[in-house]
Amino acid sequence: MLVSEMNGIRPVDAGWQDCHDLHSWGPGVRQCYIIHYIISGKGTFTCGKKTYTLTAGQSFLICPEQVVQYAPDENEPWEYVWVDFVGEQCRQILARSVLNPQQPAAPPLRQERLLPYFERLCQMELYRRNSQEAVGVLLALLGVYQDLAEPQREERKKEDPRIMEAMVLIAAGYHRSEFCAETIARKMAVSRTTLNRLFQKKIGWSPGQYLLEYRLQQSEKLLQMGMTVKQTALSCGFEDPFYYSRVFRKHYGMPPSDYRLQFAEIQ
Repeated sequence: MLVSEMNGIRPVDAGWQDCHDLHSWGPGVRQCYIIHYIISGKGTFTCGKKTYTLTAGQSFLICPEQVVQYAPDENEPWEYVWVDFVGEQCRQILARSVLNPQQPAAPPLRQERLLPYFERLCQMELYRRNSQEAVGVLLALLGVYQDLAEPQREERKKEDPRIMEAMVLIAAGYHRSEFCAETIARKMAVSRTTLNRLFQKKIGWSPGQYLLEYRLQQSEKLLQMGMTVKQTALSCGFEDPFYYSRVFRKHYGMPPSDYRLQFAEIQ
């Protein structure tokens, strides 16, 4: 069995970019996962509604179908290396990494830990002679990001277990339109103030904001499966499909009907 078949992941392309010409990209969406590692300089990366100012040593992640934009700083334009990759195991591997869909910007890492992997991928014939070796190099690169996440996972074990209880309740009840932050507080037997403090401390969002984000993420999956906008809205707790469409468009930069059509064309 080939390495790529065992791991369900493979690199698609890799390269290096000097942005002294102020090369930028977006807003737009990509069809694969992409990791950029900044060698020097600085710039900004926008994912959804959040913008990150990044400098040398940091990395940022682009996920499929996310609306993103990135640009170099005009005075200190960045230089970076990047790798595109695809596969059914990508999301699972990234979920255990310090660089993941919920945290698309990573703290600085020394060049000697990451740059050799990127440079090796840039030198390889990804589709021919080095195809299987390239998968191994990519997994080693992702392993560095996973190792960086280990201390964070240990720290999470010490956190208030009530936040996990709230998230389990959301996963179980988000499809009901009447389900809201007050419902969560009532089921947990805590005040709205306590619940809000738990979420702000852990996530930086209110319970209502997290619930909306969760509903939108679940709706993406249903649209990708081919469900209609109305079916998707009702299945994810949005009583009014028109309201759902407005929220989706504000969040992703396109109406859900267009998002659904992209996957219908692929299929």
